[in-house]
Amino acid sequence: MLKSKHNLISLCFLIVLLVMLGSCQRGDTFSGVEPLTESSSVKWSPELKGLGPWINSTPFTLENQKGKVVLIDFWTYTCINCIRTLPYLNDWHSKYSDDGLVILGIHAPEFEFEKLAKNVQDSVRRLGIKYAIAQDNNMITWDAFNNRYWPAKYIIDKNGKVRYQHFGEGSYGETESIIRALLTDAGYDVSDIGFSYGLQENDTAGGTYNKNQTRELYAGTRRNYTSNPFHPPYIGNSEYFEHREGRVWKKETDFLDPSNHEEGRIYINGLWSKQEESLRHARDTIDNSDYISLKFSATEVNAVFGSSGEVYDVLVTLNGISLKPSQKGDDIVFDERGVSFIRVDRSDMFNLVRLKDFQTGELKLSSKSSDFEIFSFTFGSKLDTGS
Repeated sequence: MLKSKHNLISLCFLIVLLVMLGSCQRGDTFSGVEPLTESSSVKWSPELKGLGPWINSTPFTLENQKGKVVLIDFWTYTCINCIRTLPYLNDWHSKYSDDGLVILGIHAPEFEFEKLAKNVQDSVRRLGIKYAIAQDNNMITWDAFNNRYWPAKYIIDKNGKVRYQHFGEGSYGETESIIRALLTDAGYDVSDIGFSYGLQENDTAGGTYNKNQTRELYAGTRRNYTSNPFHPPYIGNSEYFEHREGRVWKKETDFLDPSNHEEGRIYINGLWSKQEESLRHARDTIDNSDYISLKFSATEVNAVFGSSGEVYDVLVTLNGISLKPSQKGDDIVFDERGVSFIRVDRSDMFNLVRLKDFQTGELKLSSKSSDFEIFSFTFGSKLDTGS
């Protein structure tokens, strides 16, 4: 009995791990994909609750949309997995919104700064989102759907029933097929609208990802102090965890880089403040001796930085030297000496590294500013097929 239980736990963990390759996880349940069939598993959709402000739309209810097909997309603007799905959602909105499809992006924040209406509005404009967005800051609609992932898509038919759900990236051909079938069932003619995304071999979350890709890493105490055997701590410095439940625990800590770095851990040097969601540089310096370093395996590295309103620069090096133009992420700039850095002018995710092939490397971030704040790192392993 004990052995069977352990096998079941291992199997559940494997399933969740596969989903997390193409999604950001908030909880620990996995429901899979709901097929386009009338069965006992088809359920009535819960009503929208606790939403606002709204962007690109006036508020509406699902009851208002009866007779149409509604695609609910749970997302947050610093989630790289969510961002990668946005072109598909924008395309479906453009093609089918006049023929019965309503897309609602429910913005469910992972970090506190993502609750600010201006931050969400700016991100919607910057990302070019055209369909309706509603903020779910208290996760009320999220909980009503019993959702656990970013991104997560639920498609609701003309009668208000959830007919399909998908967590993470991928399955775009399958999702569009469901949209078209449900629109046709609702009485809309989409036969003259071209089908965009065929069912290809790599049209699944994780299908073109390397299994050795580094996991998502978090810098704050909330994630690190609640680790478990399946999710060991993200920070590699032992002093980060000293006295964490005692009276002598200090928010500000002078860290010393242990120099021997394990892949998939964040290492810290210098004076930093341990925040619930982040690490914040605790002093202004005249040099870049205070830094964060990590060894990763991926083709792409992204990081979520915080901004209190003051613009600051972060030097970015790979394997001890500045990035080459062929290695730079979308947000990297170079000074006149060829030094690679990013300019942080908002609380957001920034694309740091984009490589031509899957590699293991050492990333180092440093700033002289006490405004420097890091929340998380995410990675990708799809090959860059560009020139």
